[in-house]
Amino acid sequence: MDPDDESAAAVDAEALKAAVREGWQNKSGAWNRWADHIAELAERLNAPLLDAADLAPGQAVLDLASGAGEPALSIARRIAAGGTVTATDLVPDMLAGAKRRASAAGLGNLRFEFADMEALPFADAAYDRVVCRFGIMFCPQAHAALAEARRVLKAGGRAAFMVWGPRADNSMFEVVQTIAPEFIDAPPFVADLDPFRFGDEGALAAALGDAGFASVEEHALRFTPAPPAGSRFWQHNLEMSFGTALEALAPERRAALDAALDEGFRRYLDGDVYRIAAHARIGTGIAGG
Repeated sequence: MDPDDESAAAVDAEALKAAVREGWQNKSGAWNRWADHIAELAERLNAPLLDAADLAPGQAVLDLASGAGEPALSIARRIAAGGTVTATDLVPDMLAGAKRRASAAGLGNLRFEFADMEALPFADAAYDRVVCRFGIMFCPQAHAALAEARRVLKAGGRAAFMVWGPRADNSMFEVVQTIAPEFIDAPPFVADLDPFRFGDEGALAAALGDAGFASVEEHALRFTPAPPAGSRFWQHNLEMSFGTALEALAPERRAALDAALDEGFRRYLDGDVYRIAAHARIGTGIAGG
């Protein structure tokens, strides 16, 4: 690559990262507000990811893109007092929520670090496990982030990443991200960093292999939540996706958006519940010696 092209690419990546940081900063308040309310849903996602990571008591675990504490808090419970979890995020205000929740839960085996996944501030071979739930999709240079995860793992250590499957397989995102932009003059995510970019079968495994992981595996996690009819079960997704842009809506505009979403989800109504679909993918790999 021409040096000028390399320089331009670096500038573009940094601009994207700044946009990502600002976007998540604008959502941090909503994530903090909703974190406790959706803990049961979070655990449905956390449990299979942590199973795939093969966690055990006493391990040193790095959780990337911890947000308001998931799955870092679940990891802390699994590895018990003899283990340690380092919860990280690009946005300090996100970690403020994680700290609050860890304190409320009486979990003393967590520490918190502001960290860029593409340039981790940790020594080589510092961790037994690296876990990341729904974070790698938002890295401008995902290959660099995966390489960093491998670098900080001990030889034989395991990494486990979770990403969303295709948007069409995730009813919540399909409806919210189709309807909400008609009312909100801001995208839910940075346009060049599609949250479903690793959604196709094999995409996550290929990225892990390209980053140097061995014994790479990938599998689907599918489930069908059935929230009760008449509930606005989608509110957390809406608020956590749009953050302060949603809060800026005039009350009548927000009421119109809510009504439109009620109508949009009507197609999933089946008697006294909504039948919606969710599809995530889990990829694992081993760090070589």
